[in-house]
Amino acid sequence: MSDRYRIARQTPVAVCQKNLAIEPLLVEPDDDLLAVMRRAAAQPATRLVGVVDPDGRLIGMLPILRLAESVVARVVPEAFLGDISDIAGAAQFGHTVEARVVKDAMLPPATVQPTATLVDAFRLMHQRRLSGLYVVDANGRPTGYLDLLELAIVYVEAIEASERETGPDPGDEVEPPRADG
Repeated sequence: MSDRYRIARQTPVAVCQKNLAIEPLLVEPDDDLLAVMRRAAAQPATRLVGVVDPDGRLIGMLPILRLAESVVARVVPEAFLGDISDIAGAAQFGHTVEARVVKDAMLPPATVQPTATLVDAFRLMHQRRLSGLYVVDANGRPTGYLDLLELAIVYVEAIEASERETGPDPGDEVEPPRADG
C-alpha cells in the first residue's frame, strides 16, 4: 500500500481538524437571508453555512452560492429569468424568489464524525458537490468545519512530510517515455 493511499485511508478527520483555520459559520433556520449573507461576507473563507436547531444540532446547510442566489433573485429577479427553460427551472426560480429565511433555502446537512477518514470527507464532498462540510459530535453538534481546499492542502503536506521522512513512494514513479515507441 502506498504512503499516499495509507495517509488518505487511515488519517482521521480529527487529526486534520486541529490544523484547519476556517471557523464554522452557524445560523438558525429562521434567520433572515440578507442578515446571513452579511455575516458570511464578514467570514469569506467559510463557503458553507451550517444551520442548527435550538439545541445546537446541525439540521441543514446553506452553500454560499445558494445564499447569494436567493438574496439576489429576491431583489433582482430578472437576473435569473433568462435561465429558465422548462417547468422544473420555473419551479426552482419560484422557490428561490420566495426564500426569505434560511429554512426556505437550506439543504440537508453533510457531516462527518471526527473518526471519519480523509477519504470519507473527500468522498462526501464529491458526492454532494460541496466545497466543505461540518464535523459533528455524536449528538450532531458541529465541532468544526472542513473546507475542501484547506483539507487538500493538509493532505498534500502530510504526503510531502511522509516522503521527506521515508523517501518517495516507488509506486508513484513514472517511467520516462521510450524513444523507440
